Amino acid sequence: MIKIRNLAVRIGDRVIASVPELDVTAGECVAIVGESGSGKTTTLLATLGLVEGAAVTGEITLGGVDVLGASPAELMSVRGSRAALVMQSPQAALNPTMRLGTLMRRALARHGVKGDEARRKAEDAVAAVLLDTAILRRYPHQVSGGQAQRFAIALALALGAEVVLADEPTSALDVTVQAEVVAVLRRLRDERGLAVLFVSHDLALVSTIADRVVVMKEGAVVESGTAADVFDRPRDAYTRELIAAVPRLPERPAETAATPPGEAGRTGEEET
Repeated sequence: MIKIRNLAVRIGDRVIASVPELDVTAGECVAIVGESGSGKTTTLLATLGLVEGAAVTGEITLGGVDVLGASPAELMSVRGSRAALVMQSPQAALNPTMRLGTLMRRALARHGVKGDEARRKAEDAVAAVLLDTAILRRYPHQVSGGQAQRFAIALALALGAEVVLADEPTSALDVTVQAEVVAVLRRLRDERGLAVLFVSHDLALVSTIADRVVVMKEGAVVESGTAADVFDRPRDAYTRELIAAVPRLPERPAETAATPPGEAGRTGEEET
C-alpha cells in the first residue's frame, strides 16, 4: 500500500528527511519512531504529497499512485478515498460550527457519496470504532479527545480508506484513552486489512501495535526491522538510548512488597 525508495526531503542544501526504503502492506502497521525533529512527520507528509517549501526526490507510491509524479487531481482522488491522515489533535481540524454528522456527510459528498448511503456509511463507520451513533449529532466541543480521535478514524473508514497515516495520534490523550485508540487501530488492521503508518515517540505504545519499526535520528534512518528485533535486539546505539529512556517503575524491595497495604507505619504507632 505504501512503497518508498530513496526518499530525500531538502530545504536548501540541508536534508531534513532521508528514507532509503520503507514499505507498508495491507494488514500491517509500520511505526516510525525517534525524538522530536528526527524527520518522522516530514516522512509521513511526504507520503501524501503534503510537504511544502521543500524539494522532494525519490520514489513514493501510495495505493498504486506515483505521488511525486501525480497531478493535484490524482492526489485528491487518493487522499481521503484510499489514504487518510489522522492528525495529532483532531479537534483542531474539526469545524467547531458543524455537527460531526454534517462534517462526515460533507466529506463523503466530496467523494460522490450522498443521501441515505452517506448516512448509512457514517453510522457504520462510527459503530466500527465503538462510538454510539448519537455522537453524529454533537459538535466537536461536546466530545472528549479520545472520541474525537476515534471519529477521525471513523471518517477514514467511511471514505473507504485502505491506508491510515497517523501522526502522533495519542500524544494529547491520557494513558487509558491512548490504549483505547490503539486498540481500535489494531482491530481494524487485523479485521479489515488496514495498512497503518504510525508516527510516534512513545516506544511503549508502539510496541503494542507495530509489526515493524523504523528508527530515525536527525532526518536519517538508523535502524529498521521487526518490532521484536528492534526492541529486544537493538543494533544501533541510538536505538538503545531511546529504549533506555523509557521510564520504568523501580522494583519494590522484597520486604516492602511483603507488607500488606495500610500496614506500613502501624507498628511504630502502636509502640508509641
